[in-house]
Amino acid sequence: MDKTSQDRILILKLGALGDFVQALGPMAAIKAHHPNAHMVLLTTAPYVAFGEASQLFDDVWVDQYRPKVWQIGRIKALRKMLASGHFNRVYDLQTSDRSSFYHKILGPGQKPEWCGIAKGCSHPHDNPDRDLMHTHERQKEQLAKAGIKHVPAADLSWANSDISRFGLQPPYALLVPGGALHRPAKRWNASGYTQLANHLLAHGLTPVLLGAGAELGLLQVINTKPPGP
Repeated sequence: MDKTSQDRILILKLGALGDFVQALGPMAAIKAHHPNAHMVLLTTAPYVAFGEASQLFDDVWVDQYRPKVWQIGRIKALRKMLASGHFNRVYDLQTSDRSSFYHKILGPGQKPEWCGIAKGCSHPHDNPDRDLMHTHERQKEQLAKAGIKHVPAADLSWANSDISRFGLQPPYALLVPGGALHRPAKRWNASGYTQLANHLLAHGLTPVLLGAGAELGLLQVINTKPPGP
């Protein structure tokens, strides 16, 4: 694909926060590979401001439809939105059944080049062991299929806001042990976080536990549990 001022690139990254952060490096690599292109991010509402603040995109679109297969009206509305972008290439960094479905509804007819796992896409990441790979290595290999050889680590230097109201004295480290509420098997155990917090304290960093609602009980366990297995 020629990299011209007419190129329009769509990146799909719908969530969640940890996955979005890990995709920042691949997003930057895509932008560097298409320096003159109009870059659009399609994401979900919680990550719109985050995507805009990254300054990697010319536009950030909200995926508000989430259609089921029987919701024909929603499917048509989503297809119309995607088609309106007149994209030359789509980089699917979500690589889920949902995002692959977006490739399907863009047909029949001329589809944009597509880097992902959708059946029949132009730049498939077809490694049968992709689900066993770390996210960064998986996306690095995926982008290599589309000619992008260098994928930097995530740059979060722009993620800055006034947190003075919390009274935190640096240096400190933020720990978020309550992630993946609907997939508890993905969580590290409370003892691991306790050991990590004590390790940070021993090296002069204050551990700060983040969470709310259903996560408060877990934070209390970590805060009071003695170190050890």
